[in-house]
Amino acid sequence: MTASNTMSAPAEYDHAQPAPEITVHGALAGRTARFALRPALLDTEAGSAYGVTVRASLRYRIPLVFEAAASRRVPGQWTVGPVHCRQDSHLASVQAVQPHVAAAMTAVVNQHDDQLLPLLEIARERQAGNALALVHKYRREAAETAERLREAETEFDRHGVPAERALKVLEAMTRARDKLWGRPQR
Repeated sequence: MTASNTMSAPAEYDHAQPAPEITVHGALAGRTARFALRPALLDTEAGSAYGVTVRASLRYRIPLVFEAAASRRVPGQWTVGPVHCRQDSHLASVQAVQPHVAAAMTAVVNQHDDQLLPLLEIARERQAGNALALVHKYRREAAETAERLREAETEFDRHGVPAERALKVLEAMTRARDKLWGRPQR
């Protein structure tokens, strides 16, 4: 199995471009299949992990496309998750090929382990970028919340009522509202 293209070093990768894909050809159910490997963030029992999605395309009476996610347990040892077929699972072609797909995908990813390392690095960098976007979002929201809190405290201070008295007034208004709307009294 030879790769039709190889990845450049992750430091050179332009993340403004779509996720990279490595395409290799190999045997599947006695036919030549095209395997497309792309970086992915996978959900696992232990949380999330970096891996690749594997798409196997071949013609077995009809065009078939199978997909699965592969995660790397140790260097050179990949595990392929459940395989899904884009076509109806009741088709005879799907039933004939399906039992061979996971083994073929596992062989492909194990054989191309070194080429997949840059994909894992790209997946890691992309996820770090997404996480940083959340950090910025929550920092902005925290700053906006802090500003609203300062404004509310300034408004409260402007009225010159002690906090203990204002709390009693608030409780009385809440009880009156609850009584008006039929909510249980405390």
